[in-house]
Amino acid sequence: MLKHTTYKSIYNNEVIHAGSNWSTEGKIQTMSGLFSRRLLLKLVLAAVIIIAGCTGMIRVFAGSAHDEIPMEQVVISRGDTLWEIAVDYKPKDMDTRDYIRVIKKTNHLKTSEIEAGDVLSLPIYE
Repeated sequence: MLKHTTYKSIYNNEVIHAGSNWSTEGKIQTMSGLFSRRLLLKLVLAAVIIIAGCTGMIRVFAGSAHDEIPMEQVVISRGDTLWEIAVDYKPKDMDTRDYIRVIKKTNHLKTSEIEAGDVLSLPIYE
């Protein structure tokens, strides 16, 4: 009797099921193809972005309430000019023109014209 043989089959060892177009192995291979490394990387990146947004990590870059500059409200009297108000309220080391620009930006003014009775918010730098 022969103990060893060199016979090799020319047929595959696949099993064909009569009622199914997909074998279990085919389904597994298809699913593993869908979850390739590229797709997995995209899913992980999306999860990290969603988690970061939900936990408030984005607030680190957004500034906080502690960064707000205190404001002083000033009612304009007859004869007041923006220049005079800026000279009175600006920091010592700040140029008056720069402080006027800040006042205009803070109060949404397009020109330097102000009228008696107007209320201006002036930033107070310490």
